[in-house]
Amino acid sequence: MLLALNVGNTTIASGVFQEERLVTHWHLATRYDLTPDELGMNLRHFLNAAQIQAEQIEGIVISSVVPPLNGTLSEACRKYFQTEAAFFDARWGLMPLEVKEPERVGADRIADGLAGYHLYGGPLLVIDFGTATTFNLVSSDGRFLGGAIAPTMELAAETLIQKTAQLFKIELVPPKSVIGKDTTENLQAGIVLGFLALVSGLIERFRREFSRDLRVVATGGRGEFFKEQIRAIEIYDPFLTLKGLHMAWKMRASAKAKGL
Repeated sequence: MLLALNVGNTTIASGVFQEERLVTHWHLATRYDLTPDELGMNLRHFLNAAQIQAEQIEGIVISSVVPPLNGTLSEACRKYFQTEAAFFDARWGLMPLEVKEPERVGADRIADGLAGYHLYGGPLLVIDFGTATTFNLVSSDGRFLGGAIAPTMELAAETLIQKTAQLFKIELVPPKSVIGKDTTENLQAGIVLGFLALVSGLIERFRREFSRDLRVVATGGRGEFFKEQIRAIEIYDPFLTLKGLHMAWKMRASAKAKGL
């Protein structure tokens, strides 16, 4: 069995693969003060709940955009799973990165592109609605071409409320009209409809500048919401990043077996 961890700024998405099948998954809150013992015991707790023993985990692959936690992750894996974690990044060389600074492309974005291309083909735009909203463009022959990064609705709402004395938290759902009649409807119109327009507009720009045949796949926590609201998004795959890590692990193992 393979344990895959996608370490983001808000959550650590975790999943266990048995051959090709994702058999269980869960999320942990990302905390910078996590100790190796806390992390290791939490991971083992979730595995036990799924009736999986730590000894059944044969490998661990991690994508991380939180470098301060990498040492904690490594130590937890050694102590609680007796294995060295493999940190996935651009240096694995599994996807050509046609950008100015390939070493700075987030491992999660590469995993999204890798899984998206192998599962759904290209040209492809993968939109990951995580702590940030990332737009990841993949060519018809599997090259990562770049993309865009935007804030999330939640971040925009929280920032606006923190900086404005008379505003308050609202439910982030589309209002019936863009013409808000009270403060809640005004905020929903500006934030929710505004971000739907942002995503729709960027999809249209990608198609106009690159290819009208561009497929669009969403993943991440808010991905399903945007899929329901925006017709241009064809597919919602909640486990795309974990699937990309699983694919990367298999591809590297295959290359090693061939002596590459």
